[in-house]
Amino acid sequence: MLDLRRLEILHRFAARGTIAATAADLGYSPSAVSQQLAALEREAGVALLERTAQRASLTDAGRELAEHAAGILAAVETAQGRLRARADTVGGRVTVSCIPGLAAVLAPQLAALRRAHPELTVIAHETGSTTAAAAVLDRRYDLAVIDDWSERPPTESAGLAVHRLRREDVVLAVPANPAPPHDEWSGQVTAARLRAIVRQETWLCAPVGQLSRAAGDRRLAAAGATPERRWEFEGLHILAALVAAGAGVALLPLGVAADQAGVAWLPLVPAMRRHVLALTRTTTRDDPAVAACLEAVRQALGHRG
Repeated sequence: MLDLRRLEILHRFAARGTIAATAADLGYSPSAVSQQLAALEREAGVALLERTAQRASLTDAGRELAEHAAGILAAVETAQGRLRARADTVGGRVTVSCIPGLAAVLAPQLAALRRAHPELTVIAHETGSTTAAAAVLDRRYDLAVIDDWSERPPTESAGLAVHRLRREDVVLAVPANPAPPHDEWSGQVTAARLRAIVRQETWLCAPVGQLSRAAGDRRLAAAGATPERRWEFEGLHILAALVAAGAGVALLPLGVAADQAGVAWLPLVPAMRRHVLALTRTTTRDDPAVAACLEAVRQALGHRG
């Protein structure tokens, strides 16, 4: 009989590609991961990994077993969730991730959930939106809170359930106390006005690869605006603080702009929005622990689809 935990390790190795990355995900040492995979090979009676001095990779048999492992683990997870639902208990371990800037918002609700259900263990991490879906699918996280800056956020995809949590306007954040020549900022930001602002002001944005950067670049391109002075920083709240300091202007979600003293904002025409979503596996749909964490996240963020 193949050991279920070792199948989980094989599944994670297939997703991550290296012993070191698999060990980091699971909180094991690399030698422990190697030992468990070697034990699985003995159980299977066939070589699952091809090892060299530099690295290990899956054999054909290893890839085949990893594919079976994905189905086996999904079936076990579905069964476990349904049994927990029958027992009407909220317990076990749920790993939650969220995008930078939301941890302080989610923490009070998640902490209260832990106090209400002593048998529940909630592990929290911070992660970016671009890697969250893969991390949920390979079971590094059970619930991931992400943002989506596209016009049409995704619905369910293979193996993933998508829950809409919040929709908020994206605005042009500007200093509340502008230096000359701006006596005040007011009015709407049309394409023509955006071109003029970009010529005059330093443009603050996230680095390439961030979803907010891609969305901002699309808006600039549509307006025919090309920033001559661009400052790049990680974190929307960092950008808001820079706007408050008078360093420049930035496209920010309204909630982020409103939270920062010293920042005013102008509406965009046409409107631009950011969606905050939660991702879970479809196999945990009936699990009361995951459902309780999702509800806590909804309450923390205020459900506005």
